[in-house]
Amino acid sequence: MRLRRLMWITVATMLATVMLAACTLPVTLPIAPPVTDTTDTESVPAPAVDVDATAVTLPGDWDGRISILGQELRIIVHFSEDGDALTGTIDIPQQGAVGIPLENIAFDAPAIHFEMLPAPSTAVFDGTVQADGSLAGSFSQSGYEGTFSLARIAAEPAAATEDLPYRVEDVTFANGDVTLAGTLTLPEGDGPFPSVLLVSGSGPQNRDEEIAIVPGYRPFAVIADTLTRQDVAVLRYDDRGVGESTGDFATAALSDFAADAEAGWAYLTQRDEIDAAQVGIFGHSEGGQVAAVVAGRNPDVAFVVLMAGPGERGDKVLNDQIRLLMKAGGATDEEIAKTLELQELGYAAVRTDTGWDEVEAGLRKESEDSLSALTAAQKAQLGDIEARIDAIVAQKLAALKTDWFRQFIDYDPAVDLASVDVPVLALYGGRDMQVPAESNAAALAAALAHNPNVTVQIFPTANHLFQDANSGMPDEYALLAPEFLPGFLDTISEWLITVVQTR
Repeated sequence: MRLRRLMWITVATMLATVMLAACTLPVTLPIAPPVTDTTDTESVPAPAVDVDATAVTLPGDWDGRISILGQELRIIVHFSEDGDALTGTIDIPQQGAVGIPLENIAFDAPAIHFEMLPAPSTAVFDGTVQADGSLAGSFSQSGYEGTFSLARIAAEPAAATEDLPYRVEDVTFANGDVTLAGTLTLPEGDGPFPSVLLVSGSGPQNRDEEIAIVPGYRPFAVIADTLTRQDVAVLRYDDRGVGESTGDFATAALSDFAADAEAGWAYLTQRDEIDAAQVGIFGHSEGGQVAAVVAGRNPDVAFVVLMAGPGERGDKVLNDQIRLLMKAGGATDEEIAKTLELQELGYAAVRTDTGWDEVEAGLRKESEDSLSALTAAQKAQLGDIEARIDAIVAQKLAALKTDWFRQFIDYDPAVDLASVDVPVLALYGGRDMQVPAESNAAALAAALAHNPNVTVQIFPTANHLFQDANSGMPDEYALLAPEFLPGFLDTISEWLITVVQTR
């Protein structure tokens, strides 16, 4: 599974605190303040009803938490039977981990035992069936002790077959030798209709903008449904190298993603059902950078919607992100300053192709410092520590040297936005830790000062995914309801309908 640029967190922190798999906290538990669980309660057990433990069966899907060091990590466990043997996998949404095999599964009601064996250390779960039919017990890894709980996920009722009030069409369009596959939703009738192209954020994502860290969350599918019901056609597509699209995501950069989106926008203008003068572009996160590029060099783009779109240059976005995340994680000002100093060394090396030895030395020292706090027993569980550090440093250096990183840190949206004269809607989350609202909204407003038709709105409690958040930390995403916060979709649809009716 590729997590190279998942919502920017991986790249943004690759010069920051080094996490050696499970060497600092069990199951690479993110360092963050405790959060309040506001997930919907579908899988939360009902009040205790004294279930007969011997009647409980294990196969099925279970949703729950690991609680350790005052924090929570969501887990989803899938048990099944293979003959007389039990098999299983575990998902850890906050870490983007899906389908990790479980071993040594034993269920002799009421006792349950299973283990997760990926390097560098085994995670052990020992529990019992509770009175309400849930599972709960102890969790341990790398010398850390905690608890876990699991509740069976109720089987979803058969979905009612709704006759959608619009047409759904699978389409493809080409950018050179890359074929992008997507879904076009068209209102009923002959048209021509206004239309919008949806461009996903960073990391390999499908046309619905699904990400592993938030199971069940499909932002672009929801946006497409909302807008198409209001007579706006919507095209969303799989990123290159994802789903049904061809090409290689791993080697792509901003220029490639912009060319892909430009091809999608052009495709819409050529459809008979679409009003070619009313085709806009909608970008989320890094997709906002893409939208700025496309709108900046195509004056016929009818409107632009930016959902947590950066207004600052890429390196500044990363630095702001690191400050917020490290501060929320309890880092001192001195620690943050040291990390940002190493960041700047990395940026300079990327731009000049010099100073790589100094960057490598800095990364190595950070790794060594992170290990110094471990006990001898914990270090022993890691095996060959030097080999592990070598591998991590090599991986981070390789990521720094990608075309994507080089283009990202030097891209300034202001350059393209300076030539955008069409209506722009820019939406930010007040608790967004990845594209901080205040600095990016201010930079965007300055870049668009010449444009009288710009609307900037900050949702005070929204995170980067526009969920209603508590802390805004990325490790909280999986603990929140997989839905937009109230008022978000209405804001988009009301603005867009007004724009297309007045053009």
